[in-house]
Amino acid sequence: MPINLLKPHEDVNLKKLNRLIKSMDGDGVLKRGIVIDRKTYVILDGHHRVKALEILNCDKVPCLPIDYSSPQVLVFPWRGKGLISKSLIVKAGLTGRPLPPKTSKHMLLLGGCMIHISAVEPEVNIPLSMLRAEFPSSGYKWKDQ
Repeated sequence: MPINLLKPHEDVNLKKLNRLIKSMDGDGVLKRGIVIDRKTYVILDGHHRVKALEILNCDKVPCLPIDYSSPQVLVFPWRGKGLISKSLIVKAGLTGRPLPPKTSKHMLLLGGCMIHISAVEPEVNIPLSMLRAEFPSSGYKWKDQ
């Protein structure tokens, strides 16, 4: 997916971002895809990876679009109790007024178990060079093709 279509709903932590940039640049690989809302393209998990890719001059991001309206998707605060409204998350992404870093923790209710959304992020191991504009996208076959 083109990186410029993705909408962050949270800011990033600069220390964590700098460590990630150094790691990704050293490895030359994006290891995991990003989870987004399939209707709005709001990033649900992977804000730091998307920002790092942007800084590393990548213009494409492998994404896992999900149905954010599903009752199986729940949003909790990292600190505190209760649920966070999904509409608050979407509004933050669509208005360009992101929430502070680590405001939301997206969880999935699968088979009676609660798991963090990162558990369904696909392992992609894509070289960063393939995520840059100069890479001819027509010749690459993704894993599921």
